Amino acid sequence: MALASANTEIATTGVKFAEGEEKLPKIVLTSAGGSEADIYLFGGCITSWKVPNGRDLLFVRPDAVFNKKKPISGGVPHCFPQFGPGAIQQHGFARNLDWSVIDSENVQGDPAITLELKDGEYSRSMWDFRFQALYKVTLQTKSLSTELVIKNTDSKPFSFSTALHTYFRASAQGASVKGLKGCKTLNKDPDPKNPLEGKEERDGVTFPGFVDCVYLEAPNELHLDNGLGDIISIKNTNWTDAVLWNPYLTMEACYKDFVCVENAKIGNVQLEPGHTGLLHSILASIEEWLITVIQFCRNNVSSIFL
Repeated sequence: MALASANTEIATTGVKFAEGEEKLPKIVLTSAGGSEADIYLFGGCITSWKVPNGRDLLFVRPDAVFNKKKPISGGVPHCFPQFGPGAIQQHGFARNLDWSVIDSENVQGDPAITLELKDGEYSRSMWDFRFQALYKVTLQTKSLSTELVIKNTDSKPFSFSTALHTYFRASAQGASVKGLKGCKTLNKDPDPKNPLEGKEERDGVTFPGFVDCVYLEAPNELHLDNGLGDIISIKNTNWTDAVLWNPYLTMEACYKDFVCVENAKIGNVQLEPGHTGLLHSILASIEEWLITVIQFCRNNVSSIFL
C-alpha cells in the first residue's frame, strides 16, 4: 500500500493519521493487544509507546516544540547522518525534516508503517549526497520494533555516523545502567569539545549530576533500572557504542524525569554507491522488562560496518 502524505486515508487496521501537537500530523499505531505508539512525520520521531497497562515507557520533554523550528525533544529522535557536533548541524538533519508515509500493513493484529526520507535541496546544502532512508515501525502487544534502511543512491561513496537518541521515562536520581564496566569512555563533562578518555570502573553507572559520556565498544547487552520499577534490558548487535546522557541543572524543569541510553555508531560508516545499511531495533516489554535488540547488516550478508 503506497501512501504519499497525511492527507491520504489509511485503510489498514490499527494504523491511522491523527493531529498531534500544534496540528502536526502523526501516525497512531494500535495493536490488537492494547499497546499504542505515536510517530510524528516531522523528524520520523516516535514520541510515545504505551504498553497495555497504559504506562508510557518513553519521555518527551516539557520544553519540546512542535512548530518545525527545531527537532522534537524526546521520544526516539534520529541522529543521521551525523551524531553530535561536526561538519554539519548537531545530530544531522533527519530529525528536522518531514518524512513521507509510503506503506502500511497489519499482520495478525500487529500494525506497521513505513516512512521515507530522501535527499533534497536542504540536505544537500550541507551534506552533498543522494540517499534514501526507509524507517519501518511495527507495534506488537509487548514490543515496538524499528527498521532503518539507508541506501546510497549517489554515484560516489559516503560515510555517516548515527544513533537512536532514546529518552526513557525514569527517575534520574534512582536510575542506573549495568554492563558498561571495562569500556573505554569519552567523558564530555566538563568540556564537551574536549572529552576525557578513561575506563569505566563501576558495576552500575548512575546519574548523580550532569552525564554526557560515550562508551566505545560497548557490550551487546546493557540493563537500565529506570528507578520507577522497570528493568530495561538493552540488547544490540553490531552497534559498537553506547551513550548515556542527562542534562542535570542545565534542564532543571525535567532532568529528574528521564535518562537517555543510546545505541550509537560513533565511528563513520562507509557506504558505497548502491549499497544499503540496515538497522533493526526491537523494544519488547516482557512483564517489567523492556528489551531492545539492534542489528546491523549490509547487502544481505553477515558483514559488519567497519
